[in-house]
Amino acid sequence: MLGPVSISIPTLVIELVIFLVTVWLMETLVFSPIRHAWSERDRQIREGLEASSGGQEQAERAREEVRAILGEVRRQAQASIDQATTEGGQVRDRLVAEATAEFRRLVDEARAQIVADRETTAASLERRIIDLALLAASQVTGKSYDQPEVRELAATVVQREGLR
Repeated sequence: MLGPVSISIPTLVIELVIFLVTVWLMETLVFSPIRHAWSERDRQIREGLEASSGGQEQAERAREEVRAILGEVRRQAQASIDQATTEGGQVRDRLVAEATAEFRRLVDEARAQIVADRETTAASLERRIIDLALLAASQVTGKSYDQPEVRELAATVVQREGLR
């Protein structure tokens, strides 16, 4: 069996002094630098978060600016498209009007040419009919009908009967 434990005051004081010196050394050399490092790390984290939130705000403002610029560019592009469409329509209308006028002019010229050709052909046919009628009359009667008065009479009859 073991005997009672005795406590020695001088040993207790020395151990208490050693303990307090050890605590002071640990506080000074270990815990204080760790707390300082933690404090510095916390400060850096706070600054990073603040910068991050500031960066997010800047990024959001930049996004809004980009949206506004894109909206303006779209409006300008649409205005340019609308203007080009309007100008294209005006050019098309002008070209259609010019083409229609040219078509009408060509049709009028063609009609005038047809009328002139018809008149020329009718006059040629009249002369040919008169020549044939006078030749036939000469063949039937045996007389010559080359006199201008007879030719005028035949022309009057042919015109009255109407080739035109």
